Amino acid sequence: MTLQLDIICDNTVGRPIAACGEHGFACLVQLPSGTWLFDTGSGDSLLENLAVLGHEAQRIDAVVLSHGHYDHCGGLLPLLKRLGPRPVYAHPQIFKKRFWQGRHEQRDISLPYSREALVAAGAEFRFHESMTELAPGLHFSGAIPRISSGEAGDPHLVQPSADHGPFEADSLTDDAALAVETAKGLVVLLGCAHAGLVNTVEHFRSKLGQPRVHAIIGGTHLGPASDEQFAATADYLSRLDFDRLGVSHCTGQIRAAQLYARFPNKVFFANVGTTVTVE
Repeated sequence: MTLQLDIICDNTVGRPIAACGEHGFACLVQLPSGTWLFDTGSGDSLLENLAVLGHEAQRIDAVVLSHGHYDHCGGLLPLLKRLGPRPVYAHPQIFKKRFWQGRHEQRDISLPYSREALVAAGAEFRFHESMTELAPGLHFSGAIPRISSGEAGDPHLVQPSADHGPFEADSLTDDAALAVETAKGLVVLLGCAHAGLVNTVEHFRSKLGQPRVHAIIGGTHLGPASDEQFAATADYLSRLDFDRLGVSHCTGQIRAAQLYARFPNKVFFANVGTTVTVE
């Protein structure tokens, strides 16, 4: 089975092409069974970048959302208006209201469209809370158990409390990922990895019979991680004996550089225009 991955949306553009970078992530997943779009970016560059990179939007058979943040769901409505009805796979909690809260700022980072507006545009929602095989060898994680004690989550991500009091930590139960079984091993696709890179990879391995991991690609959310969490994640990767790590989006420039320094023959930058093929 041949797998082709194309990074359509990311914070940066990796080569001199007429594409745009934005704060967000989207990856086109092409398999013999069909073409899937994993996340949709913030909404400003998805359709333009698809065209620049030579991909016909109409060839997208279905959409998978990693979680309900605007920078992964913002392109969904304009995409559906272009495509018409399509299946949209996600965890059922993607419509929760959520915010980023800093010392002097609070921003709404929720999915920016109502369920009703998306359904009217053609979204055929198919919600899954547990691991589900979407197509032969293509697995949606569902909710990812938080097993690793070192992956504490981002304290800036909050949600309204049930009693209308101060905001509380957002558990991000809807955070999900994709995994593809290939002849070289498992390819894990991360949206933001709010559940933690270690938790995400180990969730797939435990459910799929402890397969070897060939590649991990996407946002790792190590940008805001503590030094302790970053060190534990890097140590885990050194024990994992993976082949490739494509860092993107919320990995952050400093952490991406540190990972490249630690694994110079394995790490690459998964920017807009990056293509990965696994035979």
